[in-house]
Amino acid sequence: MKPYSEYSAEELAMESLFIRWVRFPNDPPIRSFWESWMTKYPYKRDTVNKARELVLVASEWRPEVLSNQDVNSIWDRIRNSLEIIKEREPADHDTVPTSSILKPRNIVFGVIAIALLGILCLLLLSYFR
Repeated sequence: MKPYSEYSAEELAMESLFIRWVRFPNDPPIRSFWESWMTKYPYKRDTVNKARELVLVASEWRPEVLSNQDVNSIWDRIRNSLEIIKEREPADHDTVPTSSILKPRNIVFGVIAIALLGILCLLLLSYFR
């Protein structure tokens, strides 16, 4: 971890200790730490001020609250979209499910059928020579 003196304003604004100081400036140990730090690194005052502004803006931000009418409207749009998707999907009612094709019994029958075809081909080839 690099020292705070090398942090940009954005990096500083993401540090939990810094955020705590900005949001709760009367916490004695944290206040003492940052005041001492500012005394030691006075050239970082602009960085600290910018980082403080970022934290305050982020702390005040509240997501927009939707009205019940907006929520219902969104749910209606979701339902309509789902219905449209169902209508566009091809009907798979007449097709055989893949799981029934791959049953062990069907695999055995397939192998036997291929073997019989192979034998039949060999017999036909030997007959026409």
